Amino acid sequence: MKHGGVVDRVTRLLPYGTKSAIGYQYKKYMYASYLKRRFGDRYQPVDPGPLAPPALIETEALMFEGDIKVRRGPKWYFGSGCREAWTVLTMAEQYGADVTKMRSVLEFGCGSARVLRHFRDIAGLHLAGTDANPKPMEWDRRNVPGIEFSNNELTPPLPYPDDSFDLIYALSVFTHIPLEWQRVWLDELRRVMRPGGFLLCTVVGDSFFRIQLTAEERAELARTGELTKTADSPGVSYSSQVLHSWDVFQTRDRVREVFSQGFEMRCYTTEGAAAGQDTLILRKPYTA
Repeated sequence: MKHGGVVDRVTRLLPYGTKSAIGYQYKKYMYASYLKRRFGDRYQPVDPGPLAPPALIETEALMFEGDIKVRRGPKWYFGSGCREAWTVLTMAEQYGADVTKMRSVLEFGCGSARVLRHFRDIAGLHLAGTDANPKPMEWDRRNVPGIEFSNNELTPPLPYPDDSFDLIYALSVFTHIPLEWQRVWLDELRRVMRPGGFLLCTVVGDSFFRIQLTAEERAELARTGELTKTADSPGVSYSSQVLHSWDVFQTRDRVREVFSQGFEMRCYTTEGAAAGQDTLILRKPYTA
């Protein structure tokens, strides 16, 4: 299954204003059509709510400072939220999840709920979002009702019981979690996931290596399997500068080694990837 290829090919040929408007309308239509087809009467559209303020948007996976000019616009903000929600559901479904039977969904690293808010269009789902940045959590609670929001620390635990969620997703989150904390966070997400549940998460791939890493850094990454940039490193992403966070790079072999422990790895792909990054689909086994 290829995700979003038609709209991407068509809108690239249009002037910016027209491209933004048509892209937004198409993404809304694409998502609504999918929900109607898969969920039937459970599809109950909810107003998406307000646009997040620029101070929150700039913390959400911006590669360059200039990206905020596009991302603070409502067409991009709401259109991309629909697109990512659709991508999460369809990719999980493609690799074995029965999304129509889901009872609960968690977004780990939800920010301003740009994506998670669109899951409210599915009636009967318990939705939860958590983030290490308390500022968007405060804003979310005031502006995006119908979702349980919580603030997590940089290390576990999360405030949820064992076996709580059928689907967990984390878009451009493990790309900023220091390597020594990745394994404990994967174990924690596995703890709060129901047996047979699915985790969709993203990691940076070759395209980001070429943009962000020097030749010497790429050589180090190839030699060691991993590399981390701090907030003051040359080439670090703009959002990591704002948050005083990290950009984390791993080879495919290292990703497979770290992320497959305790999970069945159903998919590791660059095609149709969520958040423009390499995407993994992991499943929690029914037995330990």
